[in-house]
Amino acid sequence: MQPIPQPVRDHAGLILADTLGAILAGHREPELRAITARHATGGVPLLGAAAAAPPPMAAFLTGLAGTAVELDEGNYPAGGHPAIHAIAPALAEAAARDASGEALLTACIRGYEAGSRVGHAMRLRPAAHPHGTWGVIGAAAAVASLRGHDAARTQRALDLAASLGLATSATASLRGGSVRNVYAGAAAQNGLLAVDLAEAGLTGEPGGIPVVFGQVIGEAWDEAAYAAGASRWFILESFLKRQACCRETQGALEAIEALLAEAPVAPEAVTAIEVETFHSASLLDERAPAAPIAGRFSIPFAVATRLLRGDAWIGDFAPEAIADPAIRALAARVAVRHDPALTARQPAERVCRLALRLADGTVRRREVIGTAGDPDRPHPEAVLQAKFRRCAEPGFGPRWRELWEMARQPDRLPRAAALFAAFRP
Repeated sequence: MQPIPQPVRDHAGLILADTLGAILAGHREPELRAITARHATGGVPLLGAAAAAPPPMAAFLTGLAGTAVELDEGNYPAGGHPAIHAIAPALAEAAARDASGEALLTACIRGYEAGSRVGHAMRLRPAAHPHGTWGVIGAAAAVASLRGHDAARTQRALDLAASLGLATSATASLRGGSVRNVYAGAAAQNGLLAVDLAEAGLTGEPGGIPVVFGQVIGEAWDEAAYAAGASRWFILESFLKRQACCRETQGALEAIEALLAEAPVAPEAVTAIEVETFHSASLLDERAPAAPIAGRFSIPFAVATRLLRGDAWIGDFAPEAIADPAIRALAARVAVRHDPALTARQPAERVCRLALRLADGTVRRREVIGTAGDPDRPHPEAVLQAKFRRCAEPGFGPRWRELWEMARQPDRLPRAAALFAAFRP
């Protein structure tokens, strides 16, 4: 395993802090409170909840919380969200082993890289969602790191973990199925279990990673890309979000923000909004989402929400917001269209074009390439700190700043236990 350079560790601390903020926000969701009350039967502390659970269940609940409000980071080359899959089991294992902050951060990085490397080398089947698939590899790698496994023992655990990924559905969230939020938690749990099983003597399929991810869950495998990934720091290519909705909605949101910055728009004056974008984003075209998660995965609803409510934050996708007749009426006037020419510009460019048609006949247009928070357009740290504050302040008040500093620089913590104590509501 290659040594981890300090700039990588520093960036990983930023991702850890951002992810812990998402976990805090997720734990306030009613579904999280209900399932935590059922399964928090004692064990290791849950970060962000006044409860404890056995390590595998702690990994599951943490992964579920981290994706519940769609605020966690992602990675384009990996094709998914590697951080939560690695961080959730790493937190559970660090709590069980009373690990140092340095060991926790190292495990998060090792897990992030292992999962991303698989995600980058495979081609996921179009009907599958990336959460819960190759993330199980990152989860197992993170746990193996905290247990001090060498490369050979780690590989045995990863071979076993390969067969414990999920058969996920890309359309579950679009149709209102919040089961999609379970995917990352289940992979975190299964990754931890994979290391336990390997230590107990069970074995996976030798060389099973390219089989499962190239033929079963995926439909192709690039061995050269997988080999090259060993010398690449995927974590430096992460994206971080400000809005509580799918990344692919946020090109349209950025276009709206740019138009509003030029001149205000009265929502009642909008007769139509037309969005042209690349293929995967164009699938988020539902105008009448059935549930909060479907609203988070709807360009029409996200755009209408921003125009009418002034934001696209957690509460803007609550059940009462989803049912708001004014938002639904405006969303009905948003049309999303796939432009093959824009798909052809990927992966170098992720383009969204938006036309805002007003009652006086005016048409205002904006094209955006990429989104703020992308690797080439990173958010200033102050912006991410403000996002963390919005996640943490409702439960922790002015202590949010202390929590940010601890999460941002975990290497300074002699024991990760200090995180769990500080992040307990």
